[in-house]
Amino acid sequence: MASDLEQKIIHQLEYYFGDFNLNRDKFLKEKIKEDEGGWVTLEVLLTFKRLAGLSTDQEVIAAAIEKSENKLVEVSEDRKKLRRNPENPVPEFNDDKRKEIMERTAYAKGFPLDEELNDIIVFLEPHGPIESCNRRSTKDHKFKGSCFIIFKDVDTCKKFVEAESIKYKETELIRKFQKTYLDDKKKEIEERKQAKKEKKGNAEEKPEQKQLEFPKGAIVHFTGLEEGQNISREEIKEKIKEVCDIEPAYMDFKKGDLEGYIRFPEENDAGKFLEKVPESELVIDKLKLKLRLIEGEEEQEYHKKSSDAIIEMRKRQKTNGRNNRKRRGNFGGHHGRESKSRKRD
Repeated sequence: MASDLEQKIIHQLEYYFGDFNLNRDKFLKEKIKEDEGGWVTLEVLLTFKRLAGLSTDQEVIAAAIEKSENKLVEVSEDRKKLRRNPENPVPEFNDDKRKEIMERTAYAKGFPLDEELNDIIVFLEPHGPIESCNRRSTKDHKFKGSCFIIFKDVDTCKKFVEAESIKYKETELIRKFQKTYLDDKKKEIEERKQAKKEKKGNAEEKPEQKQLEFPKGAIVHFTGLEEGQNISREEIKEKIKEVCDIEPAYMDFKKGDLEGYIRFPEENDAGKFLEKVPESELVIDKLKLKLRLIEGEEEQEYHKKSSDAIIEMRKRQKTNGRNNRKRRGNFGGHHGRESKSRKRD
């Protein structure tokens, strides 16, 4: 009967020589290839921190692995080397094997962040034989409090995942099949990306969706121009300021047009201006512009048209600005590569 320490040693060695680890541990695979019989010295194995943390006595390690019921690892005659049992070769790690392993792998979360792997393995023993327990870590190698546990068979894994309650030191463990966990995680990542995309889209669309506000009673429409009667916006503006000392905020008019709109800056400015113009006719030299206050639905329609035009213009400017920055960035990157090339020369 193996003691607690011997059980920990057995688990650690069977993990090193197990299917999962031997398919990814390049160092150990190289050491196995170096020996014709596939033996690895205990001296080399004791360079592994987890095993050395249990015992550095080679005889204690050899005696422990001889007590394993799995007979996965053998001890050499001189008791200084170990190897995987040749009668239990490492299976080919192909897609079918990966799928088979996933079907008997569980995800468990709820372990203390400072918990040792060996303590977790001892805790898992009553829940069925396991091949390995892999602690999940952050990029800076800190334990996340969750593990992937590879059980010997699917039924044992299913029993662990579907048990009504499994607690580790009073903490209920969150348990899932590895495939379920990975599917949930993939869905969570996709939802986060979609939410981020929608948030970005909404931020870009917000200026387009919200109509700009303009002061009421501030639009005057004018007609009276004929073909060939050229007059500029500046001339009209100057005449307006001469009549009422209010400078238009915007002139919806260009030379050659036969009609146009004058937008004043403040509410009811249009009415104040028209009060100063006799018979609503603005005389500029020999031209007579017929003026009319825009109000009601017509005013609303004009405001909407003006708002849409301004938003579209801003959108184009923003897009052009981004494109210009990209072009400048590419230009700079090109020179950056050239300078590196010169340095190598």
